[in-house]
Amino acid sequence: MKSRIEQPKVFISYAWGSQEHDEKVIALATNLKGDGVDVVFDKWQLKEGNDTFSFMEKSVMDESITNVLILMDPIYAKKANERAGGVGTETQIISSEVYNKVEQRKFIPVVFERDIDGNVCKPRYLKGILHFDLSTPDTYDTEYQRMVRSLYGIDTYKEPDLGSPPAWLEDVPQVSYKSRVSGDFFRGTASDDVKKNKFEENLQDLKSKLLDFEYTETEIISRYLELKPFRDEFLFLVKSSEYVQEGYKQIASFMEELMYGIRKQQTNFVNLKKTLVHECFIYVVAYCLKRKTKDALRYILNKTYFAGTSRFNEDADSYNCFYTCNADLNNAVCERDDKKYYSGTASLWIENLNIDICNKEEFVSGDLFCHSASLIIKNYEKDWAWFPITYVYNGDPYQGMFATYSKKLISKEHLENMVYILGFDSVEEFKEQYKSIEEMLKEGKLQEYRYNSAFETASIFWNYTKSEELGIRN
Repeated sequence: MKSRIEQPKVFISYAWGSQEHDEKVIALATNLKGDGVDVVFDKWQLKEGNDTFSFMEKSVMDESITNVLILMDPIYAKKANERAGGVGTETQIISSEVYNKVEQRKFIPVVFERDIDGNVCKPRYLKGILHFDLSTPDTYDTEYQRMVRSLYGIDTYKEPDLGSPPAWLEDVPQVSYKSRVSGDFFRGTASDDVKKNKFEENLQDLKSKLLDFEYTETEIISRYLELKPFRDEFLFLVKSSEYVQEGYKQIASFMEELMYGIRKQQTNFVNLKKTLVHECFIYVVAYCLKRKTKDALRYILNKTYFAGTSRFNEDADSYNCFYTCNADLNNAVCERDDKKYYSGTASLWIENLNIDICNKEEFVSGDLFCHSASLIIKNYEKDWAWFPITYVYNGDPYQGMFATYSKKLISKEHLENMVYILGFDSVEEFKEQYKSIEEMLKEGKLQEYRYNSAFETASIFWNYTKSEELGIRN
């Protein structure tokens, strides 16, 4: 972790070029000054009669300089590699510092301009060093902010505190004997109708037990954990639904009826049962994504639900009806752990993960998928999107499961699957809607979702694949 730098001071190493290029460098230096970063810059400090080589050497070696920004472009890379001109002189000094210090952080490469083919031009001695990229207008502001944070010694991605061993390490999902026996039955050779009837019987039995359940604990977290056996029982049935013809339809109806029944109850802590349904819905989506069950995903995500979301208990709704915000549970978990979680509920879910269904990354990807889908699915008519409360547990936002899934939209086959899952009639219809949302994001008419105090936003499809890239590969 870096130490906070109260007064950053940088030297800008760059190659002289065209007037337009030099104006871009001046603009960068001016912006840095405006953001409180002291800048040593030849255009400002070097005067006629001064020794240019002495100025460069002193600036690079000056201990008061906290960072040297190396603005890379084709000309700079060529001069650095050939040790030509002022850039060559600076390179001789900088390269020895880079090579001799294994963990150097003073010298920061910045991609300032690319070559005509769009390639990054790095001097050879900087090839293995991470850089900032100010060469692309679309990402300039984001990269500039990341760079300034770094100059102040602030990490963009903060390493979380080391937690305790997860509760699920030695936790065995609690599934009743009846359900375990039924699981064997569903995998057996009974007819489809017999399996469907038996499956419905199990679901209705579980629904009745959950609606009638009365808590024995008094503390809110303990009460929520009392519901975990019902969750595990339901998830066992979700796995069994693969052996029941269109069992996913019965799963969707079960959640709809359960939420309707919960909302009709006027008891204390009714929000805990609603939160359980919220958690279970994410599991269902995550499991379907994991198993690549397209029909199930299409049905569950596009179905119109009547789950009593209004005082009339009859309003049609999308899968948003399963979403619940539980401030009491959030606060209780934060207080228990003496931590300021973005979401105590999400933390509790991750802590008590049912790994028989999915791992953490799969669970979070399911939540993120619900979020992206809510932005584009026609049947999702709310003014607000599904907020993925677990998104801060996404891990690597660039190489993780959700990122990989989203990047695959360049494939025709993957695109066609997505079009089907999200309920569109044609690829062209999907592309048109996808592009419309992309434009709204660019124009600021649609904001990416994040927690108020978080730097990272919730990942969406559009972060990884542009509209013009959809289906361009076989």
